[in-house]
Amino acid sequence: MDKFDIEDRAASVAGQAEAAVGALADDVKSQVEGLATQATATAERYGQARDQVREAAATVATSVEQQPLIALLAVGLICAAVGFLLGRR
Repeated sequence: MDKFDIEDRAASVAGQAEAAVGALADDVKSQVEGLATQATATAERYGQARDQVREAAATVATSVEQQPLIALLAVGLICAAVGFLLGRR
C-alpha cells in the first residue's frame, strides 16, 4: 500500500460514515455529500489502477521492441500450451 491508496481508502471510509450519519439523521445533504466523497475516492483508485496498467503496457511494448524474437517465442509457447490444453477436451 502506498500513501495515495491509504488516503483514498480513508476518504472512502469517511464518505461512508458521512452517508451513514446523514441516513440516520434523515439529512439528505449529508447523505449526498458522503456518497460524493466515497465516489471520488473510488474514482481516484480506478485512475491509479489505469495508470499502472498503462505503465505495464508501456514496459511490455518496450521489451517487445528491444527483443522481438523472445517475444515471438513466448507467444508461440503460450499458444502451443493453450492449443494442447484445448485439444485434450
